[in-house]
Amino acid sequence: MQLDEFKKSMSLLDQVLSQTSADIRINVSASQNAQTKILKKYRQAFTSCAVLAVVFVLLWIGDVNPQALPTYIKAFLVTYLSLASAWYVFLYLKLKKVNISLLTPARLFSETTTVKLLTLYGEITLGVAAAVFFTLFLQNMLVSNLLAFWLCVVTLIASLVLSICFMWPRYIKLFRDLNTIKE
Repeated sequence: MQLDEFKKSMSLLDQVLSQTSADIRINVSASQNAQTKILKKYRQAFTSCAVLAVVFVLLWIGDVNPQALPTYIKAFLVTYLSLASAWYVFLYLKLKKVNISLLTPARLFSETTTVKLLTLYGEITLGVAAAVFFTLFLQNMLVSNLLAFWLCVVTLIASLVLSICFMWPRYIKLFRDLNTIKE
């Protein structure tokens, strides 16, 4: 966030909190558009996690190739993906409940900040769990297949770079647009 943008946000927040006579109006169409896009992202994340959870449940039940993917890793993935699915459903319902057109600016800022923080907490928790998974998985790959280990490491690094450079800025922009003020 640029310093000027930060100062502007702080002055708007000060006006809202002090409840001055300044007329602060939410750009409802832009905010609802951002809300719709974030809800779509939550649905996509839920669907992806749920489908993968079902796949790994079936692999776990069928005991498919336990040498390449041990049972404890399958169990971890089923638990992780199920919890991630539930978390995205919770976030979806929480954001869906926010009615942008009816809320006052102060209440809208409060509600959307809560959703932002919950999203951030969830992503950090899921990131830590993913780090645990990759520690277990890569350790298993290092022992079983060195080429597969290096391919997984390169893919993991590429996906992290793609996320940081491409996906995170889009999420940040959507969350900023959620509280768009009319000038």
